[in-house]
Amino acid sequence: MGDLNAHYEQPPARMLAGALAHLAQHMENGCPRSAHLAAMLLEQIAADTRADIHLRQHAQQLVEILERDPIRALTSESSPGSYPPIGIRQLITRKCLQ
Repeated sequence: MGDLNAHYEQPPARMLAGALAHLAQHMENGCPRSAHLAAMLLEQIAADTRADIHLRQHAQQLVEILERDPIRALTSESSPGSYPPIGIRQLITRKCLQ
């Protein structure tokens, strides 16, 4: 039987389109969730052997830049599954909804 995840795999160009959409949202209003989603997609592109080597290198570079983002760093310092302190959570919610 074939790989069950094969149906859900997307070509690098499609993942890049999604990553750019999330990255634009993050750049426009500072939403850390958008930064997180962009980084997740960019990590997949960086690891995808079907992608051009230059695309993979630039995707990895963007992941590293997003990991240094101060707003995203505030939310990722919490343990997995936990929420940041209430003040930060309110700030993040406001930024994502603007």
